[in-house]
Amino acid sequence: MHGLWERGKAKAPIGAFYQAALGKRDVAVLYLGWAGILLRTCDHTVALDLCDRNFHLNEAKELDRLDVHTYSHSHWDHWHAPTAVAIAAHTSAPMIVEPQILELGDISKREVIVAQAGKSIRIGQITLSPIAGIHPRPITLFHIEMPTVSVFHGADSGHVPLDRYHADLAIVPVGTPSPSCSPESAVAMIRDLGATAAIAVHGSEEDMHAFRELASQKIPEVEPCIPRAGELMVLSV
Repeated sequence: MHGLWERGKAKAPIGAFYQAALGKRDVAVLYLGWAGILLRTCDHTVALDLCDRNFHLNEAKELDRLDVHTYSHSHWDHWHAPTAVAIAAHTSAPMIVEPQILELGDISKREVIVAQAGKSIRIGQITLSPIAGIHPRPITLFHIEMPTVSVFHGADSGHVPLDRYHADLAIVPVGTPSPSCSPESAVAMIRDLGATAAIAVHGSEEDMHAFRELASQKIPEVEPCIPRAGELMVLSV
């Protein structure tokens, strides 16, 4: 399955992601499929929900710099231990995981930082705030504050109140195959966060179309991006 979820043959190389020229308020985003994201500001680089469905093991050596990588939950389209370990081994970046991931037994506690909702994690100049989401399996969403840009990653959760946070960029899930998220919940997340830019992930063509229509009605001030898997974007926020 390719298109909106998994990367096909047409994809931006990781090298292009690192080479993109960025201003102080710019964000380079390489959408890898499902909820997988590589994100870079002028100062920092973050990876979100990279797994074997959207990222190949041999690509870990192409990661020129990585400050932190996070994993929202233990479902197969968000977590793959060998991929996470390869990324950590090549980059030495801290790995932050939802607590239930440890119960799988394929990674040890000494290799990770366990996210706890409501308890912020400081990695250098980056502050990550774990947020409990809504999903059949326990799920952790992340608000990520960097010196120049703030970002929210919604994995494939339904809407939870986010009014206490602000994000310049909201990465929101819109539907299939998750039973939790929807176009309506994605719009509600963007509205809560007061985001000026948004990227829709984790949904079918029909979900994306419905999301675009709803967003134009409910949050006309935001023009969300709907990328294909493997697409590189540079956004000014």
